[in-house]
Amino acid sequence: MKVRTQLLVAFLLLAVVPLTAIVLYSYLASERAFRRAMAVEAQILATEMGKRLYSVRRELEERLSALEGLPVRDLQEGGAGAAGKVYTDLMVRMGESADLVDLIEFIPTAEADSPFFIYPSRILAQAIDKLTAEELRLEDSGLSEKYLEEAIQQVVRGRKSLLEGELSALDARNAETERLLGSEFTIAVRSGGEVVGHLKAHVPASQIVRQVLSRTPRNEGEIPYALDHDRTLYVDRPEDRLRLEGILPLEAATNSASETSQRGWIIAETPDPESALAFGIARPIGGALKDIRRTAARSLAYGLSMVLAALLGVLVLSSRMTHNLDLLTAGAERLAEGDLETRVTIRSRNEFGRLAKTFNRMAGELAEKQRRLLEEEKLRREREIERRLLEAENERKSQELEEARQFQMSLLPKTLPQHPALELAVLTRTATEVGGDYYDFFHSSSGMLTTAIGDAAGHGARAGTMVTVVKGLLTAAAQEDLPETLANAARAIKRMELGRMNMALTLLRVDGRKITISAAGMPPVLFHSHRDRKLREIELVGTPLGSLAHASYQLWESELSAGDTFLLMTDGFPELLNSDQEALGYDRVRSIFEASLAKSPQQIIDDLSSAADEWTGGQPPHDDMTFVVLRVKQQ
Repeated sequence: MKVRTQLLVAFLLLAVVPLTAIVLYSYLASERAFRRAMAVEAQILATEMGKRLYSVRRELEERLSALEGLPVRDLQEGGAGAAGKVYTDLMVRMGESADLVDLIEFIPTAEADSPFFIYPSRILAQAIDKLTAEELRLEDSGLSEKYLEEAIQQVVRGRKSLLEGELSALDARNAETERLLGSEFTIAVRSGGEVVGHLKAHVPASQIVRQVLSRTPRNEGEIPYALDHDRTLYVDRPEDRLRLEGILPLEAATNSASETSQRGWIIAETPDPESALAFGIARPIGGALKDIRRTAARSLAYGLSMVLAALLGVLVLSSRMTHNLDLLTAGAERLAEGDLETRVTIRSRNEFGRLAKTFNRMAGELAEKQRRLLEEEKLRREREIERRLLEAENERKSQELEEARQFQMSLLPKTLPQHPALELAVLTRTATEVGGDYYDFFHSSSGMLTTAIGDAAGHGARAGTMVTVVKGLLTAAAQEDLPETLANAARAIKRMELGRMNMALTLLRVDGRKITISAAGMPPVLFHSHRDRKLREIELVGTPLGSLAHASYQLWESELSAGDTFLLMTDGFPELLNSDQEALGYDRVRSIFEASLAKSPQQIIDDLSSAADEWTGGQPPHDDMTFVVLRVKQQ
């Protein structure tokens, strides 16, 4: 296909198709917006019907509650005058709500009394009220007391006076009211502070529903309706039922507010949360949709006319474009064959002239880029070689760290020593592959047990080296005096010239019933005396091993009692940070330790470890943590 023909086809595709798509999209968007607006308005109307039903129910309940202190029994037990006054008062308190009530039933609490029904009659109540207001006697008004008594008897009837069919119809109507409106309308009647009975309003639910529907405006041809759980349809006008039965999905239940479209109608339903009803609005939208379609068709016709006029101008301009396009095509073919020195000459100043200049510049740049690609490929290969060498080096270092970690773990005791007078528990958690924490036990043949716990500065291989050095020094001097042992170790490490490497260390020795402790820069030892039930901190001043060549260290000693408990730890535990960068602190450590004293040493260790995890939120610690718990056994 020639370029000119392609241009014409492209023009038609790029003009007619987008125009049609835009008009179609505009039509569909307008229709959706219109439907959405109509649905929102319909939903508002449906919701307002639910609110009106709520208002009617609340008004009826409030009016009924106003009858609480009314002497209802006077309607049967009092004379004509007293009964007329009570009846008038009842109708005044009920107000306009009396029009919604078929009858009011009085149900006495005493089994000896009989229930009776009160039929609301606003005309009778107004007549009685007028006589009372004008202070007329019955004889003066032309009414006899017997006539008034007969009138009262017509509106106040005992339950026994109703036929069986009337009572069955009344019960069926009550069941319908409770099913549709969700509850009965009942109020307790009090006399002298005691409940003497209940007043129950018999309300025709369908009549209330029709009254709610009749108050809905029909400005746009809307049809208000209501549905119960069985999808029974309630309408205000008989003709509405015929129209709705053809468009409503009466077989489906409605559990929530919804809007649907059906045969040119917008249907919106909203369930009433306090009853078994769902109120709905059916709004016709067929005429408005026809107007939208006609408008869209006119817009499309006007647009196509403008496209045809523009097509004539394209036919004239396209002939001038094809000549220059042929020149560019020939130059592109030569370039594709590998002739990077090819050039195209077009003297036009329009886009084709600029395209020719761009083509010529591109041909020159291709040659330059070809050279750069070769250099970049060479550089990429060199970097790949460097990357692989780096991976090999990292793997070697990781292997060395793992070997160092395994070596350091081999320095720690494999099992806890068995001592006849002590219970022991230990836990160490490292922050890196090779940690700086250290613990050890030296058990002499005489029964003397020396416990060591330390913390080398830093982590990694340097800290592991310090642990190795200290273990060797302690093994050689396990029987010496504790302060002397620390002083000798400090001098030996300083003579090794290990730079800034140092190690904090605590030594605890149990010899019979005697215990001695000496420390070099370690956290205080927590000691709970079983005898006086007190928790003490044993804090001994001393610089870490390797800091000073001539250092002296303190000694703490005491007599052991059964049940005494000691906690030795490194500073990684009290210096744990949570997500807010707050340290755990020694006060919390003491509280955790003191709360666990009733447990075994191993359970104390478990509580300390769990507290660390809870404080950090399960994140790995930034420093090593080591605990040693010793307890003197009960005899």
